[in-house]
Amino acid sequence: MGKGVIGIDIGGTNTVIGIFNDDLELLEKVSIPTLKPYFPEKTNNPEEFFDLIADKVNKLVKNNGYENKVACVGIGVPGKVNPNTGIVIRAVNLGYEEVPFALEMEKRLGVPVFIDNDVRNYTRGEALAGSGKGAENIICITLGTGMAAGVMVNGQMVTGSDFYAGELGHDQVSGVNYLCNCGKVGCLETIASASGISRLAQEAVQAEKETILKANDGTISSKDVYMACLQNDSVAIEIFEFVGKTLANKLLTATFLLNPEAIIIGGGAASAGEFILDPIQKVFENHYANSELPNLVIGSLGDSAGLIGSAHLAMAKCKIKD
Repeated sequence: MGKGVIGIDIGGTNTVIGIFNDDLELLEKVSIPTLKPYFPEKTNNPEEFFDLIADKVNKLVKNNGYENKVACVGIGVPGKVNPNTGIVIRAVNLGYEEVPFALEMEKRLGVPVFIDNDVRNYTRGEALAGSGKGAENIICITLGTGMAAGVMVNGQMVTGSDFYAGELGHDQVSGVNYLCNCGKVGCLETIASASGISRLAQEAVQAEKETILKANDGTISSKDVYMACLQNDSVAIEIFEFVGKTLANKLLTATFLLNPEAIIIGGGAASAGEFILDPIQKVFENHYANSELPNLVIGSLGDSAGLIGSAHLAMAKCKIKD
């Protein structure tokens, strides 16, 4: 029995933790809520969340017979992350600022911990074992609580000069006036995200548009909007068309710049499939010329992509021995 590796994917709403063997096979995973007791205030020490993660990791390790046999841990965190220092510089959807994430988890787990931006780890996972397998030039977009991109060029992850590459969600959209958690108005992720889709649906109901979404009690999720699309609800379909076109116009610029082989859409809102892909595809067909269209697909690994990418990150940083 070799040593195990832990992969952790932290999202704005939920966090998934998985244990892998040294062949990068996922043995077991669990999902826990992402604790945000300070949000929207900022913190540099989300101590309660650190303790919860450590507790769940230790239980996974024990359940799978890997006590004293875990080599290292890889973690994906949404926001601006310095993978060299292990510090989360800023995560606006979590309320983090200058959080020494890797160090705090190392104290609790007793093994090396490596972190990176969650979408970069998602991209690693899809490139290694999912919809991007075999491609060297990829743009991955995740539509969850927020929205960001992971970019691979010639097989290498792009991090940027100060680790902010891929934060397409904070590019502003003309005519959009929603306040973003980053403090700006009109950021792309206020539209193109699961939370953005939910907001648009709530507004449609409040405007008394004729839609079956009016039957929902309380919050309307992006999944609710997708389910309404399956019932041919015109308002729900229009919401995804608006989101898809808005996202596509931003992706076009990135595509002209980078010429990727594949664009992969992931995150909670990606479950809408053709309802989110079709409007993006139409924009590309109308505007992207003089080159072959990139392969536009939904991520195939679901929430395991971030886990696999996080575990892969850890394995690349530390040697695993019996």
